[in-house]
Amino acid sequence: MSILLPTQQATAEVIATTPVPAPSMGAQQVGEACKSIGNGDICLRLGDITNNRADITVWYSKHAGDPVTLRLGYFPGDGIDEGAFTIYAGEVRGYIWRNVNLSTHYCYTGAVRQGGPPNWSAVTLGGEVCR
Repeated sequence: MSILLPTQQATAEVIATTPVPAPSMGAQQVGEACKSIGNGDICLRLGDITNNRADITVWYSKHAGDPVTLRLGYFPGDGIDEGAFTIYAGEVRGYIWRNVNLSTHYCYTGAVRQGGPPNWSAVTLGGEVCR
């Protein structure tokens, strides 16, 4: 077992497969939740917690409507993806933040951000998972 040092940073990766991949073999998860926002679902998965760190996955499954350009994130914390993307009806797009320091937060909520740069301030909240 490796010990994670406080100086180690979380890493992230884009996921663009359907369905969103489950945690790797042998990995467990705390939970997963989705919330319908009309034209689709915003989901969050909180992975297995080790040394107060876990993977956080957020994805948007768009079922209908016009294409939208957005960013993915989670609250609380500073989780936001690496850049905006356009998603079309029938697509699922997601993002995984690896090795996130969970600090003292108990619940995490997936989110999509719209409104364009620089702030992407229009936020819609999705599924919430509590540990």
